[in-house]
Amino acid sequence: MWRSKKKKGYIGLTNGYIPNEDERKWHNYCVNNGIIISPVPTTQGVYPEEWRIGISFSNNYKKIHETPTVYITDNIWPETFKLMKFYYDKNNE
Repeated sequence: MWRSKKKKGYIGLTNGYIPNEDERKWHNYCVNNGIIISPVPTTQGVYPEEWRIGISFSNNYKKIHETPTVYITDNIWPETFKLMKFYYDKNNE
């Protein structure tokens, strides 16, 4: 059976980022309101190293809008939560 060897030092999206209380609130708001925001790999494969942030809505979840900016492990999660905050703020003014 063929198995892909894990790249040495590969950490992927599991960089140990822990969201704070506000970020969890923004995440819960998006989940409860059908706003789907998540990292999307820029390339196919087992061990992607770069991502864009994908945004879709539950009423048309197959249409994914991706950010033009490419992120790496060090900054993907803070930027993902910034987008969640944008939607939270936009709908709670």
